[in-house]
Amino acid sequence: MAQKEGTRQVVRERMGILLSLAQSALRKNDIIHAKRYIFLARKLSSRYNCRFTKEERALFCKACGMPRLIGKNTRVRLNKRTRAAEYLCSCEAKAGFKY
Repeated sequence: MAQKEGTRQVVRERMGILLSLAQSALRKNDIIHAKRYIFLARKLSSRYNCRFTKEERALFCKACGMPRLIGKNTRVRLNKRTRAAEYLCSCEAKAGFKY
């Protein structure tokens, strides 16, 4: 059991590193590497059965695999009534998160 928890901790760290690398690659307009980093993080997540946290799930688009940078490829709409943020990606996909 301890070994499994140790591997999950390492996988979570690597997923976080890959997500931050994807954000920085997109800031440099390197779309190919940004998508690859997201792909690798999602692959690690599925292979080792580690879920992304809510904050990490908001960092990338599930439909196109691009990291989300608000103002660059993502728009955010806030709904006061439902207290939800709606992220609109450049691929026309929508994702909603409670705030």
